[in-house]
Amino acid sequence: MLYCGKCKVHVTGTPRRCPLCQGELTGAPEGEDSFPRAPLRLAPHRLLLRLLALGSVAAVVVCAAVDFSFPRGVRWSVFVAAGLASAWVAVGVAVRKRRRPLKAVLWQMCALSLLALAWDHWTGGWGWSVDFVLPILYMCTMVTMTVIARLMRLLPQDCLLYLVLSVLFGVIPLVLLVCGVPRVIYPSVVCAASSLIFLAALLLFEGGAMRDELARRLHI
Repeated sequence: MLYCGKCKVHVTGTPRRCPLCQGELTGAPEGEDSFPRAPLRLAPHRLLLRLLALGSVAAVVVCAAVDFSFPRGVRWSVFVAAGLASAWVAVGVAVRKRRRPLKAVLWQMCALSLLALAWDHWTGGWGWSVDFVLPILYMCTMVTMTVIARLMRLLPQDCLLYLVLSVLFGVIPLVLLVCGVPRVIYPSVVCAASSLIFLAALLLFEGGAMRDELARRLHI
């Protein structure tokens, strides 16, 4: 039977690393995994995804045909195609990370942040992404993660890392504010203040769990 010297536990099946600390295992494996991998089935959603993909292609083709038939200064079909591509990026991230909700929220936040910055730059660089979208997005991420963790009754070791990362992202508007990037300062100020309060709450109420989780992940 496999054995983890750090956690002092025996591990059944044939894993390569300890499921608790991800450290090296000693000993010989016996038998097969107790929980064989189950294939992920997307059959109920494939038809819906295909219909949405067909609708997206049809929308782009129709808009391109209208642009070609009635030429104007602005090619609206390009905006439609870019908007649908952005939506599909968000959907793809949600589908790929759906088995871990907190990670899905974090990836969605990163994807939406990059898309907002790209759209802002592409449409003239007015700065609305930095002034409004990023602060509001980061505050919503912190609230969403907290609600999901409470509703799913997740253990501290399953959610603290993502909560801390959301707080660190929430400090980004403060850094931009110090650098003088935002033109409208109030959303960035509120986001930064919320992040610092949220971090203080984590340290006061989950400080011990945070230290244990950090020690476990860094193998201290």
